[in-house]
Amino acid sequence: MAAALALTILFVVLLAAVIRLAVNESRLAGEPAEGVIWFSSQGQYEAMRLADTVLMFEADRVSRDEVALRFDLLDSRIRLFEEGSMTERVTSMGYQDEIAVVRSLVERQRQPLATLQANDTAAVSSLHYDAQTISHIMRDFANAGMLDGRERQEIVRNNRRQILLEILGYLLATLAAGVVVAIIVVRGYRSIAQAEAALAHEKEVSRLHRAFTSVVSHQFRTPLSIIDASSQRMLRRGAAMSVDEMTTRVTKIRNACQRLTRLMESTLNAARLEQGEITFHSRPCDLHVLIASICDNQPEDDQSRIRRSLERLPRWAMADVTLLEHALQNLVSNALKYSPADAPVTIRGWLRGSDLVISVEDLGVGIPADEIDFISERFFRARTAEGIPGTGIGLNFVSQIVKLHSGRLDVESEQGKGSTFTLIFPYKPAQRLAAAAQPAD
Repeated sequence: MAAALALTILFVVLLAAVIRLAVNESRLAGEPAEGVIWFSSQGQYEAMRLADTVLMFEADRVSRDEVALRFDLLDSRIRLFEEGSMTERVTSMGYQDEIAVVRSLVERQRQPLATLQANDTAAVSSLHYDAQTISHIMRDFANAGMLDGRERQEIVRNNRRQILLEILGYLLATLAAGVVVAIIVVRGYRSIAQAEAALAHEKEVSRLHRAFTSVVSHQFRTPLSIIDASSQRMLRRGAAMSVDEMTTRVTKIRNACQRLTRLMESTLNAARLEQGEITFHSRPCDLHVLIASICDNQPEDDQSRIRRSLERLPRWAMADVTLLEHALQNLVSNALKYSPADAPVTIRGWLRGSDLVISVEDLGVGIPADEIDFISERFFRARTAEGIPGTGIGLNFVSQIVKLHSGRLDVESEQGKGSTFTLIFPYKPAQRLAAAAQPAD
């Protein structure tokens, strides 16, 4: 509002300056020096003609009517200085007394002219002398008018330059005010955009929270039910339970607890990564040992299903060991979970140009073609995953981990035939550490 008010004030002042310029130009056009000079020269000319006509009248070469005509013409020229705007001009020039003298000379000769005779030497000489006097006064007035006109024009030009400079200043100030207004408007739009983005983020967080609550409540219920049922069975049976039955019940409880642990870890890791609490720390990583450790951490019944093809995979590379382990652990456990109990899972690794490539391939349920693009979104689960425990957090976590490695997650899948998840990120060798660690290996 302040900027808009300032811009309005500047516009009004600019308009006033333009009006001043227009008035100044009008004054320059309405008061030319040539006007005074022309009127004065006409008066001087008629006075000189009257003087010449009087001499010709004395020589009996023209009639008295001709003298009267020249007298009337001179009188009409004198009246121009006594009427309209020329009166103000005469006054401003300080020539009102001279014009009054001219008028008195004209009026003094008006009555004698009516009875003027060629042989009346005194009257003719007086008329001739007064005509010459008026001619000299008109000449002096013309010279003064020319000088006054120049002064007036110089004043008007100076005023015009001043007004033009003022207008230029107003324009620059208006431009500056416009820039300020534009900045305020842009900041306002940015604030609105940021507010809208924050609102959209809050809506998304709210949606994800509802989805998380729905998924987690469902996923927690199953292992808790298993733990509760097995515990109740052990309480009822007590000492009557055989060793095999007790082992079975305890194994179910342990598996359910592990499932709850993985669920909590994936949920907490996703939240920590979203909040920026997980940072990327690149250090030398033994990829072969890392993958072997991941395979060994899988359930014993599933370890025999895992196949490894790592001949073309470099042993050492720069990576965040902890995050990369989480990503591969998630991909391997998913492949085992979504595959038949007797179907193999293959881990491959190789170099593709300057990129390091690690893929996990399964022969499981696969992903519908229309859902592949959404598979890395948080809490999203494909239609083919119905009935299989899961939260939809894991692949989102994997995709964010590989982005921290400046890479990407590629997915190839066909419904009912299996899926291949591939981590691709720039290969940064760690040769010195590899050489130093070779004896220990």
